[in-house]
Amino acid sequence: MPLSHHGLTTVTHSYTVRLQLTSPVYSEYKTRLCELHWLPIVCRVDFKLLVFTYKAMHNDAPVYLCELVCPYQPTRTLRSANNNMLQVKRTRTKAGDCSFAVAAASLWNNLPTVINICDNLTSFKRLLKTHFFRIAY
Repeated sequence: MPLSHHGLTTVTHSYTVRLQLTSPVYSEYKTRLCELHWLPIVCRVDFKLLVFTYKAMHNDAPVYLCELVCPYQPTRTLRSANNNMLQVKRTRTKAGDCSFAVAAASLWNNLPTVINICDNLTSFKRLLKTHFFRIAY
């Protein structure tokens, strides 16, 4: 989602939070989100992207997504070869940076190793949501 749409989406999200909690119009948005245990919009988008990436790496996603995710294979023997990282494709435009292959690999490589090496989807989602909550709040 382009950054220009985040403002409108955040306004809609904050309105939904206020309706859910029946709170006043000028109440603190982040505090209410934390009470509901909801992630901000940007974190929700990243969460969804990383869940698709996890599924693609474990061949649980559609074939067209699995083909876009390439494991990182260094040309020399490095200690980082076992870190479960993805190859980030080079792009020349901002639109290319927003593609699934590039955005997913960039986000995946920035995750802590504990989350990267999860063996099942449920624990991956739990650790990922905890990670995003620490970042957001």
